[in-house]
Amino acid sequence: MKRKLAKTGFKSPYDSDYDDDEPYEYNSGDDVEDDNKESFIEKEAQKIREKGKAAYFRRGMFTCPYCTTKPKPRDGIYEHLMSHARGLSRSAEDIKTRAEYAALLKALGPI
Repeated sequence: MKRKLAKTGFKSPYDSDYDDDEPYEYNSGDDVEDDNKESFIEKEAQKIREKGKAAYFRRGMFTCPYCTTKPKPRDGIYEHLMSHARGLSRSAEDIKTRAEYAALLKALGPI
C-alpha cells in the first residue's frame, strides 16, 4: 500500500501527519462549497471593490447586483441594501448565494 501511495504522490489517510482539512482555492467555474467558500468570498469582494460603490448607485438609488428581476431594496437606501445582503448571507438556501451576499457585505461595508 505504501509503495502505491508513494508512486501516486498521495498521502495515506492512516498516517499521523495526514491533514485533509486544508481549504482549497476557488477557481472560476468551480462549484462553491463549504471548503472553498472563503476563497470565493475574497475573489467576489475584490471584483465588487474594483467596480466601486458607484456601480450600485443608479438613478439616485442603491440596488442589489444579484437581484435582477426585482430591484432590491425598493427605496434604494444604502442601509437597506446592507440589511438585505446581511439577511440573505445568513438565510439563503444555496451556498453560492450566501457567499455572494457575504462578499457584497465585505466589499461595500460601512460607508
